[in-house]
Amino acid sequence: MYLIFTEDDGWHTSQLIKSFEKNKKKVITAKINNSSLVLEDIPKIIIDSKEYFLKDIEGAFVRGIPGGTLEEVIFHLDILHYLELYNVCVYNNTVCIEKSVDKIRTSSILSASNIPTPKTYITSNIKDLNKFKKEFFENKCVSKPIFGSQGKGLEILDKNNSHPDYENLNNVYYLQEYLNHPESKFIDWRLFVIKNEVIASMVREGKTWINNIANGASCKSFKPSREMVEIALKASNALNMDYSGVDIMLGDNGYMVTEVNSIPAWKGLQSVHNDRIIADEIINNFLRICKEKN
Repeated sequence: MYLIFTEDDGWHTSQLIKSFEKNKKKVITAKINNSSLVLEDIPKIIIDSKEYFLKDIEGAFVRGIPGGTLEEVIFHLDILHYLELYNVCVYNNTVCIEKSVDKIRTSSILSASNIPTPKTYITSNIKDLNKFKKEFFENKCVSKPIFGSQGKGLEILDKNNSHPDYENLNNVYYLQEYLNHPESKFIDWRLFVIKNEVIASMVREGKTWINNIANGASCKSFKPSREMVEIALKASNALNMDYSGVDIMLGDNGYMVTEVNSIPAWKGLQSVHNDRIIADEIINNFLRICKEKN
């Protein structure tokens, strides 16, 4: 039996279920925030008031981890760690998810791995925050919450807006250089990596600097250059991901990795790739890893 941890039963979950069914595998969906652990001689997990023995679960596909308090987030990740302790294959693995949901940790790993990524300043000290902002005032910078996705909470800081939204950042300030596209376009690229191979890619172009699909950006397929492929594979491997969505932007100093997603969406990618079913390729890789593990 297999689990899909998801926050909703939308398009992505439906695609995954179809792929499991093609492989004749039993799968159930679960919300991780509605799940409970039973630490006994025979370990169990409770999903929607029903008990399941861990020995009967071959793998857990993580499609969504909800936000919440620090305690809630840690508990959700602890559920995944608990499954792994009993040889349940978690995809992506839990440590990898922890690395990627925390922007500070992701940026640190990319920087330490010599992968091109925007200059970043992080502090919880207001004096240092003011010092960092002065470094950027000639060219503005981007303030980001360390947790979050889909462009939520992003803010440009410059001479006209010198203070980030302190309340929503919970006293941790993550400032990153603003990347100016050479042609002043709002463009980035998403490369989708499975098993150390870029299997699909798209370019996104928006009307504003937050140019993801959730904010109305258009997308189309493109063939990435060898340099972009190498950067994407190196970034994915640095975070030890089985599959990932790597976001790349172009600035004055070349291509930069801006994000490495361990729970990437692919609806936009699928819309511009009629030659393959991306969910099938993800699940085929997941089932192969589960088989090797068990």
